[in-house]
Amino acid sequence: MKKLNHFKFQIRALSPVHIGSGEVYEPTNFIIDEGKLYEFNEMLFYKALTNMDKKVFNSKLQDWMSIIKFYKDHRDVAKQISVFNAPVTKKVEDKYNTIINKDGSKNKNQLEIHRVQRNPNSRRLIIPGSSIKGMFGTVFKIYPTIIKDNKVRQNLIVSDALALQSISEIGYSYRKHKHPGKESKNEIPQMVEIIKEGATFIVSVSTTKSLEDIELMMKNYLDERKETRFAFPTDGFVARVGKFSGKEYMVDDGRNVLNRYGKPVATHTLYETDDEEFGWLEFKLIDDDEYRNRLEEIKLQETAYYDELHQRQKKIVESIELQKEANRRAIAEKELKEKEDAEREANLKAEEEAKLAAMTLVDKLIYSYKDISLLINEMRDGKIEDFDSIKVELAQKVKIELQKDPKTWERAKQKALKRKEYIESLL
Repeated sequence: MKKLNHFKFQIRALSPVHIGSGEVYEPTNFIIDEGKLYEFNEMLFYKALTNMDKKVFNSKLQDWMSIIKFYKDHRDVAKQISVFNAPVTKKVEDKYNTIINKDGSKNKNQLEIHRVQRNPNSRRLIIPGSSIKGMFGTVFKIYPTIIKDNKVRQNLIVSDALALQSISEIGYSYRKHKHPGKESKNEIPQMVEIIKEGATFIVSVSTTKSLEDIELMMKNYLDERKETRFAFPTDGFVARVGKFSGKEYMVDDGRNVLNRYGKPVATHTLYETDDEEFGWLEFKLIDDDEYRNRLEEIKLQETAYYDELHQRQKKIVESIELQKEANRRAIAEKELKEKEDAEREANLKAEEEAKLAAMTLVDKLIYSYKDISLLINEMRDGKIEDFDSIKVELAQKVKIELQKDPKTWERAKQKALKRKEYIESLL
């Protein structure tokens, strides 16, 4: 068995890199505001709402677009309880703010964003060792279709690449024709999260190859495809990994790459910013001491992240408790008001009943008719019970009521005068 050589490399992203996690950001767990995507937990969001907002939210559960709009309208709550944020391009933010497609349709897939690989705990970017190993396997021509003995592949050990500078962005990828003067038949854009140019990582690689072997094989591999604009560093090399790197970088012969129809590959996928190619990385050799120092840096960064996350979670819990207390107070105040209103209504009803009980029949009649002219009409029509026994007393009190309004009594029209004459005839 050949002796393994152990290398430590610092990786720098030379262009956007997308290595998918198989998951997506869905518009029901993020909002976009002022150039950033804020991811949040839907249950925490709901708990942070007021009781009134909860009722409004519950009324929208059957309408997907209404839920998205509700999140947008309550973006301050979403940002407050967010667990993660990442910058987005203007095109992505404009799309989010539009929501409805130009043709009027409502397709939620238009708002899904493909995630990159991250440490699930610290949310920091990683480049999976399997992706880097797959790249080396292609360059070394030791992938399973060529090398049946798995021991050869076991002699290539690659760790996950850990981020020193975890720089990401969310933007659009476009499929374009390789010839500048032609258009691709399929330019459907896709929103993706990327490792941004300038992000740095560290990785350990163990292989039977020497560094010189790796550099030479990598150079020959790239020369077989096309001349790269990225220069090889001293003690290192340039490689291409991840999705959208192109079919020619997934096979051992990059000169005659055919698509599934047996024709030369004519399109490639570029990132929206300056039509950047995907997947270019620079690998630069570092010694063991520098590697350990970088690991310590990463641990300090992760500790700072967890401390900050703890403080944020503490504030989130405090905020939710404050909202719960506010909701409890609102409920208590509502119940107290309802109780006071009920008591007030009961008291008024009791007062009204007592007042009526103390009245004579004539007083009750005067009290019950708010419009005195209606009472006079009822009197003339013979609709007042026991009228003959109370007509004089009733006429006296009706006259007093009529005299309360000088306009009716002194300057009344003919109809009012007739009422006056009728009442006086009873006295």
